[in-house]
Amino acid sequence: MTHSLRRTSLLALLVLGGAGAQTYSGPKVQLTFLHGFTGADRPVMERLIAQFNSAHPNIQVRAQAQPWGTTWQQLPSLVASGRAPDVVVINEDQITQFIARGAVSPLTDAELKAAAINKARFYGPLFKTADYEGKSYGVPISSVAYVMFYNKDLMNKMGITKVPTTRAEFLKAAQQCTADKSGKKAGQAGFDKANLDTWGVSLYNNWVGSRMAYAAILQNGGSLVDKNLNANFNTPQAVEAVQFLVDLVQKHGVARPNSTEEAELAAFSQGKVCFFPSGQWYTDRFEQQKMNFGVAFVPRVGSQKDAAWGGSSHLTLPKQRAGYDANKRRAALEFINWMTLPAQNLTWTEAGSLPTMPAVASNPKFAGRPIAGIFPKLGSIYATSGFPWSGQVLGPFDNAWANAYSGKQSVKAALDAGVSESNKQIQQARKSFQ
Repeated sequence: MTHSLRRTSLLALLVLGGAGAQTYSGPKVQLTFLHGFTGADRPVMERLIAQFNSAHPNIQVRAQAQPWGTTWQQLPSLVASGRAPDVVVINEDQITQFIARGAVSPLTDAELKAAAINKARFYGPLFKTADYEGKSYGVPISSVAYVMFYNKDLMNKMGITKVPTTRAEFLKAAQQCTADKSGKKAGQAGFDKANLDTWGVSLYNNWVGSRMAYAAILQNGGSLVDKNLNANFNTPQAVEAVQFLVDLVQKHGVARPNSTEEAELAAFSQGKVCFFPSGQWYTDRFEQQKMNFGVAFVPRVGSQKDAAWGGSSHLTLPKQRAGYDANKRRAALEFINWMTLPAQNLTWTEAGSLPTMPAVASNPKFAGRPIAGIFPKLGSIYATSGFPWSGQVLGPFDNAWANAYSGKQSVKAALDAGVSESNKQIQQARKSFQ
């Protein structure tokens, strides 16, 4: 990036609130901050906290990093005993259940306004991930997504000049990429789908693989749960969407049957597959391998809208004991605002996060980076949240995908069985929320 571009970028961030005018002017307070950024992202988080403390002499944040699972185990008892941290980071797959259990306090519109936290600066579905029953409970600090990697060299070799964005384009490109050991292409007479040399797309049988099915269901206008928050992933729209993906394996032969993520990851790295849908977290790996690859938003294989799965982390304020210092809550909101401003979010992308807002996605820093290929559609990323019983929905859904993809069951039978099992589990889970 040139000096002039850096300067333009910095000015843009400052205009958009990158510097952040301090809104807390009360007495000096100390805040406890619990988060699970324990890997390569931890030094970035610690650097940001140090910067905040330096810029806010009347607020000092003391952070504790620990594994996410430890926080999920400890948070209910910490809240119940009146020892909750002032601020805690909760991920998208856990936040709704903690909200429903009363462990997280809502952020009122008046509080958000007073702290200069503007919902509109974030991607809409991302911010709403921490909403429940019409109230906001968190502000996004981090975001990841399911994307589609593509191997440029193999695409060029197979004569594919355009990254597919529709169902028809995706199927055609996948067929062009697929050849058996004798050189026959998918769809040609004599093609042997059990003896592939190269293939069009990677599908696989774990939870990450099922997120492609989730995306296709959303794209078709379906969902995982209905308005009553019961499992609902066996509607006609859902069956049709998942059937298309299963057909890529069983009918068209453009994906390997019952493969694993590890096997497909190796195949993509070795130039054996054109399209590898997976988590955006593999971007650094492919860059380090110096692969000639690109990153695209998941093709719209459904008929209604663009959609892909996304994960996220949100800054929340746990429920506190009676008589909790109102100054600490105001200071905590100041901390949340500062940590989620454009300048800090730009820094946080160094830790592997996607931009949480358009102001950061448009930064010249990302010019020419493969991951920028999905930036125009970051507003179409949807988390599996909004229902308190995430495990009771996602476990059976992932299993249903694996059974359909492997051919153990028909798509409809697999989804029907998954919904039946999910609703049994939800019925039990509801008792703990009453």
